[in-house]
Amino acid sequence: MTQTKLETNFIYLYGVILTEELQNMAVPAIVGMDQKVVTIKAHNDLTAIVTLVQAVKFNQQQIDFQLKHPEWLKEHAFAHHEVITTLQHRFTILPMSFCTIFQSEENLETLLTEQYEVLLQKLLTLKGNQEWNLKLYCDKDKALAYVVDHNAAVINLRENLAAMPKGKQFLMKKKLEHLITSEMEVEQGKWWEEMTEKLNPAINDSHLRGNWGKEVTERKDEMIVNCDFLVEKSKTETFLKIIDDIEKSVKPLGCSIQVTGPWPPYHFSKMDKVK
Repeated sequence: MTQTKLETNFIYLYGVILTEELQNMAVPAIVGMDQKVVTIKAHNDLTAIVTLVQAVKFNQQQIDFQLKHPEWLKEHAFAHHEVITTLQHRFTILPMSFCTIFQSEENLETLLTEQYEVLLQKLLTLKGNQEWNLKLYCDKDKALAYVVDHNAAVINLRENLAAMPKGKQFLMKKKLEHLITSEMEVEQGKWWEEMTEKLNPAINDSHLRGNWGKEVTERKDEMIVNCDFLVEKSKTETFLKIIDDIEKSVKPLGCSIQVTGPWPPYHFSKMDKVK
């Protein structure tokens, strides 16, 4: 007698939204992971956005294997992001990490029960807000030239250098070079402090990330700040206007700004992956 092997499904979790927001708008038909349509799992004030995926494709061993393959990673990470991005235009969403998977509905229910208050509070914090990213770039040569002409410590040493004996000037020129470099770093820190002070009235939170190297940005200038901001939707216009004004003021310093968004609030909703 031939036995038919039953197909087992796991549950892929994209994120959690507020149940109350479903009263005004339904979750659209979105094709997500494993080419399956996105569905929902409600738990009181929380609703999980999920897809049933084949266990044979999404067990931990298979995922660990596939993560070594760039094409698989690119395709599936994009699918994950697209679902979250589509939903963020309609709902307040708390995004989950890529490949947050549960072996059973009971396991998902356990998460929603045990982490209920944490999830709910995070969602309420995110409600009405969007994530924006700001990258500050700096042309090193232009920044150094500005410091040489405007930094008090550098100007003072240059003036003293001119009056020194030639034998001492050689050593002091080396000291001047080091001073210019160190003062540029100090100045850049001050520039960023002044920028954040101007932005504070328009933001609710901020998150500094590591800077990207030129091999990633493919730019000639250097990234000196990579920061995410949580901005109220009602203050978006103000936020962008302030950035526009800031960019004009930092241009003489050799700096330029790149702003992107709105993004799903990935950097303001971090949670440990639970399976």
